[in-house]
Amino acid sequence: MNKRIPILLGILLVFMAVWILITSNKSIGSLVERLDNIGYDIQLRTRVLTQNIKPTSPVAIIDIDEKSLKAEGHWPWPRNKIAELLTQLKNQGATITAFDIVFPEKENNIAETILNTLGKRNLLDASAILSLNQSKMLFDNDSILAKSLAENQSVLAIAFTPQPEADNILPKPILVLSPELQHQLAIIKGIGYVSSIPVLQDAAKLAGFINIFHDSDGIIRRAPLIIEYQGGIYPALSLQAVIAYLGETISLVTPQYNKTHQLEGIKLGNRIIPTDAEGQALIPFIGKSYTFPYFSATDVLHNKLPKDALLGKILFLGTSALGLGDLQPTSIQSPYPGVEIQATLVNGMLENNFSYVPAWTSGAKLIITLLLGLISAWLFPYFGPRLLGLIIIFLPLALLFINNWIWEATGLVLSLLIPVILLTLMAFLNIIYGYLFESRRRERLKKMFGQYVPAKHIDEMLKTSADYALQGEDRQMSVLFADIRDFTTISEGLTAAELVRLLNFYLNPMTEIIFKHHGTIDKYVGDMIMAFWGAPLKDKSHERHAIECALEMQGKLKDIKKMTDENNWPEIKIGIGLNSGIMSVGDMGSRYRRNYTVLGDTVNLASRVESLTKYYGVKIIVTESTQNNQPKFIFRKLDLVRVKGKLKGIAIYEVIGPQEMLTTELKNELEKYNQALNYYFKQKWDDAFTLISELEKAYPDKKIYPLYLNRINEFKITPPPADWDGVYVHASK
Repeated sequence: MNKRIPILLGILLVFMAVWILITSNKSIGSLVERLDNIGYDIQLRTRVLTQNIKPTSPVAIIDIDEKSLKAEGHWPWPRNKIAELLTQLKNQGATITAFDIVFPEKENNIAETILNTLGKRNLLDASAILSLNQSKMLFDNDSILAKSLAENQSVLAIAFTPQPEADNILPKPILVLSPELQHQLAIIKGIGYVSSIPVLQDAAKLAGFINIFHDSDGIIRRAPLIIEYQGGIYPALSLQAVIAYLGETISLVTPQYNKTHQLEGIKLGNRIIPTDAEGQALIPFIGKSYTFPYFSATDVLHNKLPKDALLGKILFLGTSALGLGDLQPTSIQSPYPGVEIQATLVNGMLENNFSYVPAWTSGAKLIITLLLGLISAWLFPYFGPRLLGLIIIFLPLALLFINNWIWEATGLVLSLLIPVILLTLMAFLNIIYGYLFESRRRERLKKMFGQYVPAKHIDEMLKTSADYALQGEDRQMSVLFADIRDFTTISEGLTAAELVRLLNFYLNPMTEIIFKHHGTIDKYVGDMIMAFWGAPLKDKSHERHAIECALEMQGKLKDIKKMTDENNWPEIKIGIGLNSGIMSVGDMGSRYRRNYTVLGDTVNLASRVESLTKYYGVKIIVTESTQNNQPKFIFRKLDLVRVKGKLKGIAIYEVIGPQEMLTTELKNELEKYNQALNYYFKQKWDDAFTLISELEKAYPDKKIYPLYLNRINEFKITPPPADWDGVYVHASK
């Protein structure tokens, strides 16, 4: 295929992506912002929901929930009840109580209401009027709440408005900006405000605003920590609560660029809280709603909380009740209680775990897009459709993982959704182009062999000009049979669905191992796997590849055991038989069903020796034709056998492992065993029995030693015939 065209198309896509990132077009800019927000939301949810972080800071929420409304009455509650709640919080050890509630109007005094209503109608006598006037203070709930606020460290809420209105009073700002900074900094400005009535605000002294602004898509991702009003800097409710808790002061981090100051963060004691130029910080979500401790307000009022549950805590009084309207759409969950946003911000300040998006990230995103795009534009045309398909699936996951790692390590948030989209489009472009202009020839060959051999073999076949055909031929090859031991017992203890899942979990890695070692899967028959080496691609080292494959298959069972243990399934053990020799290979079957397979006595013998693994208590048995001239492996000669359907005896061997496993102990064991086997075949029963008894005592877990001891005892009682050639006859399959 001509690679020039897809490379040029890829480069064109790269420069289109770069133009999208740098253009001043407002519509395109809004689209990029929307994509960045989507990318951030995906990263945030992946990071938070996979880490299961629990807060360690002393933050909790006093919830005016449905339970409280049902027990105490509808909202708003009388302010004497709020005062009682505040007193209970103090008595139970609370350090700071922040109100996610504004009290902008005076509460009616019931004594004044009666005087005004009944007095106008002359329905009260002088004594009643005197009594009601004397009772006014008893029913002045604002004064009762003010007294409680003054006795507790409390923070009231402020709401800044975009209209020039001023309801009630503001406390003093925590900072005052110079005229120069007022002009240069882009901090969000309040035009008007709504605060609590003076008697309450004067008593509480502290206040913080509760304004949080949605992004253009209606989702809350950031929260302002400061707002400027008439040159003064006012803190958010969360920030004011932390300032009061720590006893720290704040300052603004405003480095100078080209003689202009720009806000980059807020310094709180030794902590730096990163913000954008407007004073907004990414909300440091650590979980979905109710991640922080919630305590029902009615339980606080009636002292039903566990002892010390509120001791030393920063408490936010707010609501999660549906009817009270403080549920917000956030990037982590929608709806999400607004009061928990405040708690989340405090937790982030105390644990110093804010993320940040510095101004230079737009340049970094541009460079990443350009570099990854140009590299992909050059490489993708040389990849096949399967690899490109894997790239489409796994590349976004890989970039997400890398991005999350950077985020976790540094707190830096990079949005890589645009590079991901670019690389995905380029992969699709190359898949379509390759299919239209090159894949037809490849697919014809794959159609012939794809159902018989692994994709790796087909790729190798495509690299050569050899003429591959499906007609039968005789070849020197190796064949493998692998069977699960006691499969009937295993299957009886599982449901049909569990059995299918177990087999799939077993067959998948075993197939991968066979493919890895250049094998071809012939068929699966229930729990049995049949594979061969040497066709359709010739393999001069088919014996070695088959043995290496068998060893790795046995080694893989350790990983499979972890899964079976997790599911309380029986452990899988397999026996493997290998044989090498001349066999017929080709496309065989009927017009209804065909299979690329191997046939012949060599194949049948491999099946027979596999069935002997259980008898000899070993994992892998190979015949002498497979074992011959394989110096890289350790073998133990098991026996001379004649299996059912065969007239001639053959030597069979256990494959112990690669030569690297040969320790001094193992070498001594095998030498003693081989000497004993030599005595056995020479019918020196006593000498053989002595050596094997020693081995059986040293290695009681090996079945081969008691097997020979029993056989020798039988021969001592009933000696073999004079023409005995040492062959043991196995009558069963």
